[in-house]
Amino acid sequence: MNLHVIVPVNYNDPSRKSRRARRAARGSIVVEFRTFRNTDTPRLVAVWNETFTQRGTPRLVNNTTLERYVLAKPIFDPKGLTVAVADGKLVGWAHAGMSRHPFNTQPIGVICLVGVRPALRRQGIGSELLKRSEQYLRERGAQKLQAGGHWPNNPFYMGLYGGCESPGFLQSDASAEPFFVKHGYCVEQKVQVLQRKLDQPMKMFDPRFVPIRGRFDMVFGPPRHLLDAWQELVHGWVDPLQFVLKDKQSGGWVARTLVWEMDAFSFYWQRPTVGIFDFEVNAPYRKAGVGRYFLSLIMKYIQEQFFTLAEIQLEDTNGPGLDFLRSLDFEHVDTGQVFVRSV
Repeated sequence: MNLHVIVPVNYNDPSRKSRRARRAARGSIVVEFRTFRNTDTPRLVAVWNETFTQRGTPRLVNNTTLERYVLAKPIFDPKGLTVAVADGKLVGWAHAGMSRHPFNTQPIGVICLVGVRPALRRQGIGSELLKRSEQYLRERGAQKLQAGGHWPNNPFYMGLYGGCESPGFLQSDASAEPFFVKHGYCVEQKVQVLQRKLDQPMKMFDPRFVPIRGRFDMVFGPPRHLLDAWQELVHGWVDPLQFVLKDKQSGGWVARTLVWEMDAFSFYWQRPTVGIFDFEVNAPYRKAGVGRYFLSLIMKYIQEQFFTLAEIQLEDTNGPGLDFLRSLDFEHVDTGQVFVRSV
């Protein structure tokens, strides 16, 4: 349903007092809220580049990246993407989608993105976009609302927002937390974003590596299959390679992970970058230096391919994992936050 709404300028907002005279001359603005149309794509890109300027949101040079990671997915529903148009110009948009992870105990709706052009913020446009996105999710049976995608509830924007995974909304996006808290959301999870520079010597040796070298082999290639259809929809879109450490005698897997080339971020940061996720060591081999050995092999390999940056994300509650990564000179560069509220 399309709707024209008169959105008054908030003259009591202290941040706008210096522009009061100019805004008074303009008066109220008429904003139309409607669902996505195919012709909106280049205008979505324009709003993206003006609105999302943080380190974890690469600039889009054309429509292709947005189409690849969002619009081309078979689960994309135009009714879940709401746009705001004023004077014929797209001034903001919000995108919502249902998580289809098979092990969720209740239907979860995800507010994937909300953005309004900086010049038109604090006028109720973002609030209306959020309201319509929430209504869309409720109509599809959502019993829990989550703001910010994070596995396993991240239907869109993996590869486009947040880095090597979906960490929720980044703290470097300073407007996200106050906006969602204002609308009744609270922080449920925090995810640390860590990076390791590869254009410098790596000191990763551990005495435990000596007996390990003769026992295991590392192989890699496109994964034969991911965990399930939902992971294919979320992670398959970034075309990851699977690295596996195998036991030479048994042939069983010892450790495994997925690695992908973060092309949009590489272009934005001007550093060839890879993302590492789903890092797992088989339980019988833990606490014996195997994880450190495996990651050192991966880092050496991607360094030889002339990548200069590697990124991993880990939940804030995983103290041992964070200590492990810090011991390998990974540095904390940002934090993602996942917000939730009941329906």
